[in-house]
Amino acid sequence: MVESPKSSTGKSKRKGSRRERKWTINIEEMTSIVASEVVSRTGLDYLGLREAELRDVIEPIVTGIVEARKTKPTAESIIKRIVNSRQTLYKAIAAKLLERDTLSLEQLEFIVAYAPELAGRVAPKLYRIAKELNADYIVDTLRYLWQRYGTPTRVRCPYCGFNSVTPDLTCIVCGRSVEERDLKEEIGFDRLLADLARSGHRDVVEEILRAGFAVYDGEIYPPSLRSRHPYGVILYLTRREKTLLKSLLSGEEE
Repeated sequence: MVESPKSSTGKSKRKGSRRERKWTINIEEMTSIVASEVVSRTGLDYLGLREAELRDVIEPIVTGIVEARKTKPTAESIIKRIVNSRQTLYKAIAAKLLERDTLSLEQLEFIVAYAPELAGRVAPKLYRIAKELNADYIVDTLRYLWQRYGTPTRVRCPYCGFNSVTPDLTCIVCGRSVEERDLKEEIGFDRLLADLARSGHRDVVEEILRAGFAVYDGEIYPPSLRSRHPYGVILYLTRREKTLLKSLLSGEEE
């Protein structure tokens, strides 16, 4: 609870804790002084940051350091503070680089290495860039980061290998429309149907046969459970697949 202004104790406490600053710093000027030195000491010259990009990254950090100080900081003390907290700097640089439409291989590697959470969330954009740069080794890392930090689905894309296929058979990551036959081959649809038929769930198999389709959400489900798996994809049975299921059911009856 805040004490009343009339309290003498409150007055003395406020006087003791509040000290008027007798110094000021021009943030823009200080940013210009420390920016290039910070980049040099952290070895980030190779990223090719533009002057405006660097200023946008460094200025908020300088502002935070200055506002937290009771005594006037020197340029050197600010530089050391930023360098010692370089992980914060790296993430800020990665976020700034992601505003670009294109990236160099070095910039892409930097983002994936030093801002993995961010890279996972924007994996579709970075996937496109990685493919343009023929950096397949980065694509492998992006799959992991997408699974951990992105918005993965339960259905793996047969083209890019990310768990990113939506119910309308569109891939969030590579953007392609997924052909049913390719997805069925990717997940081993025939095998899944056969396993289901042999598992003793005859009523489930018969329901799928009657409806002519199954719901796939990492596993095969009957149409009646579609509402429980709203992100699953619908896979329609071909004549061959229907014949397969019927023969498996007939085999169980014998």
